[in-house]
Amino acid sequence: MFPTNSQLLALILLPTLIWALLLVIWRILRGVPEAQRPLNSHWLIRFVDRLAILRRQEDISYKEQKAMGIISILVALITFIATAKMIILLISGRIPEDIFRVITPVMHIPLYVDALSLFFILVINIIALAASWNAFGYLKDELTANRTVGLYRGPLFFHVLMNLFHFTMVLAPVMDNLIGLWIAIESTTLVSALLVAFPNTERSWEAAWKYLLITSTGIILAFMGTVFLIHGANAAGLPPASMNWSTIMQHTAELQGMKHFVLLAFFFALAGYGVKAGLAPLHTWLPDAHGEAAPPVSALFSGVLLKAAFYAILRFVILTDAVLGAEKKWLISYTLMSAGLFSLVMAVPFILNRKNHFKRVLAYHSLEHMGIILFGTGIGGAVALFGALFHVLNHAITKALMFLAYGNVLRKIPLPDNDETGSRSEPTGVLYLMPFTGLLLALGGLALVGTPPFNIFLSQWMILWGSISLWQTSAISSPLGYPLDPILLGLAILTFIIATMFIYFGLVQHLAHILLDDSPKQRATDSDQQAASQSPSAESPDNHHRKLEPRYDLIPLWILMSLALILGISVLPPLAQLIQKSVEIFSAY
Repeated sequence: MFPTNSQLLALILLPTLIWALLLVIWRILRGVPEAQRPLNSHWLIRFVDRLAILRRQEDISYKEQKAMGIISILVALITFIATAKMIILLISGRIPEDIFRVITPVMHIPLYVDALSLFFILVINIIALAASWNAFGYLKDELTANRTVGLYRGPLFFHVLMNLFHFTMVLAPVMDNLIGLWIAIESTTLVSALLVAFPNTERSWEAAWKYLLITSTGIILAFMGTVFLIHGANAAGLPPASMNWSTIMQHTAELQGMKHFVLLAFFFALAGYGVKAGLAPLHTWLPDAHGEAAPPVSALFSGVLLKAAFYAILRFVILTDAVLGAEKKWLISYTLMSAGLFSLVMAVPFILNRKNHFKRVLAYHSLEHMGIILFGTGIGGAVALFGALFHVLNHAITKALMFLAYGNVLRKIPLPDNDETGSRSEPTGVLYLMPFTGLLLALGGLALVGTPPFNIFLSQWMILWGSISLWQTSAISSPLGYPLDPILLGLAILTFIIATMFIYFGLVQHLAHILLDDSPKQRATDSDQQAASQSPSAESPDNHHRKLEPRYDLIPLWILMSLALILGISVLPPLAQLIQKSVEIFSAY
């Protein structure tokens, strides 16, 4: 017997939340070892001491840490399987194509699922599964090296935060209520800020505070946009349930007299959620948070956190387009194209800067690709919109691969900060020391800058193809139903091409240095290893590489790399149908 739609939705939403709560309850009930119990202390102090997420957990055994990691992977796998099942039901026609509404029995929260929601949930769950898998090896190495010291440290706290982070990101695409959507996006901020600070370094705490302050400012702007929209809906005489996106979309005709409020809502939502999506100019939290967070967290940040905020922007874009009509849709297109190109161009000098740490370079690539996605959305049309949504998935897969692969390198070849300059040295000769990880970094880097036959090349080509097709016909009659100046559009396309060319050159330079360069320090290390290998008790090269590259660390990386290659050759039919149904939502109202 197959689960119902509501049960599938529960399997997507609840496992991560339940598992996080069970972990906390388990540690509270387990108590504190007798040797660590405070003597003659107040009952409240004893209770807080029992709360394991508020103290370092030396008493958690390796077997328990391993069990927590495996169950976290299984929980992420359950949410992915439930998502895949719901997608199959949607494209087979067993779920209505327009909407699927659920009212939760607790608190009566309206949930809303359509093809666009499922597409973003799919992106989130793919990357969350890979990040959960990688987190096990990360925690093992960090605790072995005794790097996670002090309060708020330990595997249990990390797993609790990761699962809550996963839950809040999945919650955002299913919220029908616009205030609920805002709360879900804000919840991701509160949980992820603690994850940024998890390495417990001065840099990580500074990055966490910067991330919290800047994105909270953006969230305030997004809230103002939501208030403007709700006020306009109430002034137009919409029913009390007008805070629900699905309800507003059914009454767009009544909002014709409130276009100024709808436009204000769009601009504030774009600026506010755009901060969380990593769009310029308020992207400054991005390189710090991505650069300092643990690799699994960086993969979630760059791969799906930015996309969750972009999903909120898309809902406002669809609504504003439906209310404005063909007469003023050009304003939305120009705004999105300009914001996208500005982010793309802003990323170029930072990626070309050879002094930037590679994790920061990867963060600036997120700025670039979010600009590409926004540019494709602004171009509009079936091809460009398909390419923009496809690029959401492709960027998530490729960027997660890069962060996880480079994180494995830093775990096995840790390098201290340069005290004289305050900068960080980079590992070099990775292709020789860790050949499989180095190969994955090389292929992932080529995929990230749009090299065929990888997935990002295909989605970028779709966006460019849609742009050029629109430019060719815009001088005669725009196929979008509203005019776009062919000169401005041609300049935008040229800027797009030139910026991506410079970025290609910049990343290849960084990768060549990390993968192939042989620094004096590295040569000394190689000499020591060669001398040691001549002794009878020396390890064989195969055993040495096996220690640096455990097989379980490479499995999620090879899966992501395979997806990048497969999706670069062909868009799988179920995925193509899902994206096509998502594109149709833009013109359905």
